[in-house]
Amino acid sequence: MEGIRFIRKVTAGDSAAENESSAQLLAKQGVLEVILYRIKGESVVWLFPASDPNAIEYFFIHAGGVDLAMEDELVSLGAGDSFSVSGLKTDVPVKMHGDSEILYVTNCPAYESVADVDVSLKELLTRINEKDHYTSRHSKAVLQYSLAIYDAMQDRGPDISREDLAFAALFHDVGKCFVPVEILQKPDKLEQAELRYILRHPVDSGRMLLPKFGEQIAEIARNHHERLDGTGYPRGLKVEDISLSSQIVAVADAFDAMTSNRGYNVVKTLLEAAEELVSLPNQYDMRITSVLMQLVSSGGLEEGVITGV
Repeated sequence: MEGIRFIRKVTAGDSAAENESSAQLLAKQGVLEVILYRIKGESVVWLFPASDPNAIEYFFIHAGGVDLAMEDELVSLGAGDSFSVSGLKTDVPVKMHGDSEILYVTNCPAYESVADVDVSLKELLTRINEKDHYTSRHSKAVLQYSLAIYDAMQDRGPDISREDLAFAALFHDVGKCFVPVEILQKPDKLEQAELRYILRHPVDSGRMLLPKFGEQIAEIARNHHERLDGTGYPRGLKVEDISLSSQIVAVADAFDAMTSNRGYNVVKTLLEAAEELVSLPNQYDMRITSVLMQLVSSGGLEEGVITGV
């Protein structure tokens, strides 16, 4: 009958990727979209403030369940429960109760970009995690630190959207998928030949991100090891050639590296790491490191908050 669209349930045997998360567009009319998310395992996903202040998002939990980490409480929802989002001001982590199915309705079209990014994200994240668990955890920590700095800078922030900065921060190290695992996990000092792999990973990160995400995001990943005085790598750029957004990710990257146990380093406290970064104005932008220090001093970044992400 005209005007009716049937969507048959896909059985496990019909899906070549039954062990992967997925997004399926169920219906679209104008700006309204209905999307079914199937999320595998006890994953953690994030709700970000929408770029459109008039956006409304509705989530119905069809199977499984979620924990929403609100500012002052943990809210648990199960199958049959729902929640809506409008005017969100801060990021909210959402942990799945094992395999879950969530129906997502929004008046801010998202499917094309989500579907496009979804395949890329899963592929890139899987590559990172297969190579090195530290790199996977570190990437998520750099995402959180970068967004905390971005939010605190407010009108002093870079000319880039919050979402784009999030993508760049999360995937800044994806080029390490080309580094042999024995080099990534080597506890001793690297030989010159081995070091070359590490020195080129920002180039590979930028090359991998460019086709899907564009030059601005690729540039941030490409330059996250550059330093204002030209002592960084891979190209030895100086301050005038390094965007503020690249410098935010560079500070977040160094901050997490200094405060994480990598097996061969002396782990610093958050305060010790922030103080050291502030003491290096020739390498790191003072606008960024001073904001980081304010966040640490005020308790905005709690010790251990990134552990287990």
